[in-house]
Amino acid sequence: MTISFFLFSSPSFSEGMDKTEPSNYKDNNNNNKNQNDINLSIQNDGEKIILDAHYIVPAPASLVWETLTDFDNFPSFKSSMLSSKVSSKKGNTLRVTQVSIIKLSGASFNFETIKEIYLIPFKKINKRMISGNMHKMMETTEIISKGTNTHIYYHADIVPNMWILNYIGHIFIEDEAREQLQQDRNEIIRRKKITTTLIK
Repeated sequence: MTISFFLFSSPSFSEGMDKTEPSNYKDNNNNNKNQNDINLSIQNDGEKIILDAHYIVPAPASLVWETLTDFDNFPSFKSSMLSSKVSSKKGNTLRVTQVSIIKLSGASFNFETIKEIYLIPFKKINKRMISGNMHKMMETTEIISKGTNTHIYYHADIVPNMWILNYIGHIFIEDEAREQLQQDRNEIIRRKKITTTLIK
């Protein structure tokens, strides 16, 4: 069974959008961190879901940026994404339309979203859902270079529009986020290997 959702939210881009420099992310599991891990925490108060994640890639920040802003090619390395297209661009502000398929409790859900994205080149990607399957969804990805590695910090504020997601959504969203972030990491590493091979 496939169920499609399309719920409009506020079209205002600048309202609530974080355009500041990278914040200080606190990783409570820092002492036990493995560089291959996606360190992720999630909070759910029954109305709002807050997700924070951190992972490390052995690649330059420029390649991380290139991969994470390659919106048109997301379906080639994100397994749940059916389509992703930049529909407009003005300076560092983009509008991206995406369709994803997600399975929950035996049903398949087609999620169509339109996101407005503000880029701080090579440092931060701010995303605000302006229409889609959530009442509200705002995401921030921060890119910080440290030596030969790059640290990626992801934060999301999510207000679901389905009652079931209000209570069990954190499990679903945590699994989905972990999978997508791991796929991002895998793609960055794949591209680095190609670049290294071409240089040789």
